[in-house]
Amino acid sequence: MTVKLITTGLAKIEVGDALPDGSMGTTLVQYGYTDKDSCELIMDDPTETPFEAEEVDDPIEITYKGGKKQVKFNIADPDEAAIALFMGGTAVSTTGNESYSAPLTFTVVEKSLKITPAKGLIFSAPRCKFVAKLSGKYAKSDKLKLEITATILKPTKDNEPPFKTTRVTA
Repeated sequence: MTVKLITTGLAKIEVGDALPDGSMGTTLVQYGYTDKDSCELIMDDPTETPFEAEEVDDPIEITYKGGKKQVKFNIADPDEAAIALFMGGTAVSTTGNESYSAPLTFTVVEKSLKITPAKGLIFSAPRCKFVAKLSGKYAKSDKLKLEITATILKPTKDNEPPFKTTRVTA
């Protein structure tokens, strides 16, 4: 049997605003390097609801609800702009005066997401809720990173799928 398609590696993760009609954004930006081995696509198992009857042992019907879909990754070299984008707040990027001020309340950001692997299937989701936090040690053996979780939502555009794949071209 011939191997048809293997998706491996990571070329970049890009984020941007969805288009006004609710479809996948087209102006996407890479906000830094991705921490090694941190990008993960997680699709939870569906929830199963069996309908049972007293007279029989097996369910007479079963319904399913799709599981939550998430992408988790860490930005290895977050700057003020990346922190502000994913955590809210304000970034100042004037050279020599760079700073970040956190928002007064917890912020959730909604954006489009595109993951391009080294080879294989590109993953695009037009509507995701992003939550982020800074973590790491101030030490020689570790670094500060921005941990991000993107939860894939139903797009606002009618008949738009929650995610699509396309192939990396040479």
